[in-house]
Amino acid sequence: MARIAFVVPTFHPTRFSGGIACIMQYAAGLAERGHQVMVVPMLPSLEPRWCRGGYRVLAQDPATFRWRHRRAALKAALLAAASPLSRGLRTRRGEARTAADILALRASAGRLPYAIRRAVSLEHLREALPEADVTVATFYETALAVALFGTGRRCYFMQHFEPYFREESTDPHLAELDARASYRLGLRMIANSPWLQARVREAAPGGETHLCSNAVDLKVFNGEPKVARRADEVVVLSFGGRGIAWKGFKEMAEAVRLVRQRLPATRVRWQVYGGAALPADNPIAAYEDLGFLQPGLLAEAYRRADLLLSASWYESFPLFPIEAMACGLAAITTAPGTEAYAIAGETAEVVLPRDPESVAAGLQRLIVDLDYRTALAARGHAMSQRFTWARSVETLEGILLAPGPVA
Repeated sequence: MARIAFVVPTFHPTRFSGGIACIMQYAAGLAERGHQVMVVPMLPSLEPRWCRGGYRVLAQDPATFRWRHRRAALKAALLAAASPLSRGLRTRRGEARTAADILALRASAGRLPYAIRRAVSLEHLREALPEADVTVATFYETALAVALFGTGRRCYFMQHFEPYFREESTDPHLAELDARASYRLGLRMIANSPWLQARVREAAPGGETHLCSNAVDLKVFNGEPKVARRADEVVVLSFGGRGIAWKGFKEMAEAVRLVRQRLPATRVRWQVYGGAALPADNPIAAYEDLGFLQPGLLAEAYRRADLLLSASWYESFPLFPIEAMACGLAAITTAPGTEAYAIAGETAEVVLPRDPESVAAGLQRLIVDLDYRTALAARGHAMSQRFTWARSVETLEGILLAPGPVA
């Protein structure tokens, strides 16, 4: 059996993205298959309380890091010699603090300039990465560390086309260059959706990109396909997207407003989980805020709803539409990144991204046409059953351990 190390973004104790949730599912699945699996965050962070067992999380307490990793901070301080961080900062006793002290105190808090955080992360991973037969990057900020310091076969299991997220960084230009460069490091490339596979092949022509689709946890997300019986009241559930613009929340709000206007006899109850770009009492389309839901509570919310509404600008195998389908809901979604399971008019209502009119038309159709809604729920549910974690873990195992050159 192999020693496999996944390098991941920093953990939050209770919250997580779909991408990191999937990586941890793979880690657990590979551990169940007998491999020694280790998960290493790119900067020290507390071990998350939502993890499954079977693998080791090589996390370090951030407070310990602040005082014990001065060498990383000192090297990073050289990059900040001209920064206000390096001058004029004093303790309450009036003693001058060095840039290294400031960086050591702040490195795990996510408040550093982009280039400095990257330097600190690289130096941290130089020391933290374990000996492994396979070392796997999972995020563009982890790819260079795996290329430089990873042992064994070095791979990159991509969860999205990350140059698109440049505006979420403190240094958009540098972040985009960093993300695009991550595809040209000679790592064994693995995409989680056909859409992402195509984007990476365009960004780095000539290189091979393997495909390993993610899956849905059918032990948690399950239910009978819903039979639509009424159009005068409908519960529509959406992921708020943590306030990120490309999750399409404002487009969904405008679509809900249009549908409420066009179907005055129908009570459209819009429920939202996961934080959103607009408050619950916003003037466009008010909604019921469910907050952040752990998987079990999220599955219950799916089962209580009638429809899943998503309008992301782009995704790469998003979990929420297929989770809803597994729980028996008809789903409305956009195409980029969902093609593996969302077939227009067959398993899902596929609408145009950044187009509230298209989203509204899809939502209105599913509210009014009960037979169509019922048929989508049944066919979508059947499709969701194909995407099991056992199958996806086996696929990834084959890719990671396949004979071939070590990067």
